[in-house]
Amino acid sequence: MAKLLISADLHNDPSLLKKIIESIKKEKPDFLVLLGDLGEFGELPTGLFKKLLKYMPSYRIIVLPGNHETPETIEFWEKIYKVRVLHKKTFEFYDLLFAGIGGGDVPLFMISEEEIKEFLNYVKEKIKDKKLILLTHLHPKYTKSSMIGGGSKALHTFITYYTPSLVAHGHIHEAGGLEEIINKTKVLNAARSIFLVEILNDNIKIKRFA
Repeated sequence: MAKLLISADLHNDPSLLKKIIESIKKEKPDFLVLLGDLGEFGELPTGLFKKLLKYMPSYRIIVLPGNHETPETIEFWEKIYKVRVLHKKTFEFYDLLFAGIGGGDVPLFMISEEEIKEFLNYVKEKIKDKKLILLTHLHPKYTKSSMIGGGSKALHTFITYYTPSLVAHGHIHEAGGLEEIINKTKVLNAARSIFLVEILNDNIKIKRFA
């Protein structure tokens, strides 16, 4: 069993951070997953990790860069706070394969469709008998979130053909908190929201806190 607390697009919001900390204390997740845009326009999120590290060890905090981060920002997170920056990387946790790719379709930190395709080609070779948890900042195209605009065709195609157990993204604030299904995959928009996801064998329970 794995328990994930997922949020995105904090943008230095102390009230959302407070809700995340309250949820950590109550639910005791295995991992806290933050899907980018933690600060504003490349600035470091003020006191974010110092506060979170009081309640979660660094290796249990998974972070992706959003479009508001920079390469220097995420390098600083890894070097100083030792959090797990999951950008174009994977790791295994029991029968789960976590795969993450950050960046957005607008500045500062932009990610191209070719980069997304290249990473997803790498991921599909690693799935094997694992349950895939795909984490992104940018949303898939042809979803409720993409009705606001943008989105990645490559992500949507991959989800359709390879059916991850879960996809979570951020970026589109207006659609934050939405849940939908692509093929058989549950897709969450965690922008400005908090989700608790419990994974037990083939069952996934989802609860929204904010």
